[in-house]
Amino acid sequence: MELELKKEHFACYRPGAPISSTREETGETIVPDYCPDIARIVSVSACLLLRSQAVSEGRLTVSGSVKLTLLYLAEDSAGLRSLEYTLPFEQNEKLPEGCDDASVEGRVCTAEARLLNPRKLFTRLAIEWRFTPYGRASLTVCGEIPAQEQYAIQTLCEQREISLIRSLSHKDFVFSDELSLPGGREAIRELLCPRVKLRVTEVKSIGSKAILKGVACISLLYAGEDGNLNSYAEELPFSQILDGVSEEEGKEIAASAVLNLSGCEIHTDGESGDKRAVGVKLFLHAFVILRGTETVCCITDLYSTSCDTVPEMENVVLWQTPETVTVTQSVREQLDAGTAVKCVLSADVCFGGALIRQDEGKATVSAAATVSVLYLDEADVPLSLERRIEVAAEASVDGDAQVSVESVCAGDITASINSGGVELRFPAEFRLISAAAPVCSCLAGLSVEEGGSKSGVPSLVLRALRGEESLWDIAKEYRTTAEEILSANELTDSSVIEAGQMLLIPRKR
Repeated sequence: MELELKKEHFACYRPGAPISSTREETGETIVPDYCPDIARIVSVSACLLLRSQAVSEGRLTVSGSVKLTLLYLAEDSAGLRSLEYTLPFEQNEKLPEGCDDASVEGRVCTAEARLLNPRKLFTRLAIEWRFTPYGRASLTVCGEIPAQEQYAIQTLCEQREISLIRSLSHKDFVFSDELSLPGGREAIRELLCPRVKLRVTEVKSIGSKAILKGVACISLLYAGEDGNLNSYAEELPFSQILDGVSEEEGKEIAASAVLNLSGCEIHTDGESGDKRAVGVKLFLHAFVILRGTETVCCITDLYSTSCDTVPEMENVVLWQTPETVTVTQSVREQLDAGTAVKCVLSADVCFGGALIRQDEGKATVSAAATVSVLYLDEADVPLSLERRIEVAAEASVDGDAQVSVESVCAGDITASINSGGVELRFPAEFRLISAAAPVCSCLAGLSVEEGGSKSGVPSLVLRALRGEESLWDIAKEYRTTAEEILSANELTDSSVIEAGQMLLIPRKR
């Protein structure tokens, strides 16, 4: 006879294995009429703008553009000049079956531009993508058998605190601010190459809202009023209240977010005429993930002292609350210039996707980084250096945890001029997410056969407790209870029983 079980059902989302891919984009661009003929390209920088993403019929479509800033020398004028242009992209990715949403992370790992003629450019980009798919799921656990006493069923239960992804949401918002050059710096005549990088610092859930905090790292290369080339960098903190991201009430919710840039406007403040003020307007898209914590009780084993039982067990993954592990690796890299360096105008580090390998409680994470330097030689000619390097670090993690990379970024960059060129030093910070995902064998169904108890056996057995054996194991073997064994041996606590100790086992007839 099949017994009714009391089960708990939890609706949630399950993440799939991250999908990584690299795609090349190329394009030809005509130099606008207002620009002079280009004599030589000095450098090109790229900023990926993610305009839209949509999932339909099992495919993810991502579209947007790459905003490029070309630094060049003109044929008919002196000094460094800049040109902004864009290349559109559209990326399609097949998602695993059952996935209906995904977080998207994209970055331009290499950007190359060359002249086809003084009025025409050819650009090649390598864009690295990382997609994490999510699908709706349901977790079901059994923690109670209503007819337990009627059939003298003994149960072994495990209580676990689990973490479930309760909701996913997409939110767009705009961040505007202004930065001002310090008084000792030369005022701006022309912005040549503004850059922006984003970093999420905290996400908190309060009721149905999430508060997202982050930092926009703005770096500027500009021509001063006296014609000199200057650089300046500043971090602009921001926070944003995101409405309607949760429907959970009265439960503890943990939040995280993936942040992408969908638009960027950086310009000198033309209205006030202040040549030291720079206006910043960023259009941002946040993919917000909310996790709820639940305490569940699972029946992992059972038997009956009065009848035969036929349990049906299933393996259930019980995700634990993720932990953030931060590891920092100091990097020192020499870039050989082949000529004397007078001064460094700017230095930048751009990380690509990270790889992770786990082995016996250690996680080794590595990422490719493009390091670049813009400098002046002794003749005040602007030149650039660029190199692709590998950065790796190790972190200690739980042996059964699943570890993923949340982010990798470079800290403050120090550039030192030496006889060989330029030496760069910077800390590389890897943020890892470690989440234990133990598999628990849980009761899924139960049938009983009455009248199946054995007879004609001794009512009392003398037995020694073996090495890894527990009191539950003995009680199940002889169809008695742990309480009856303790009582027969005049014990009150199973923890005082040692391996090899002889026990009297009252066995059911």
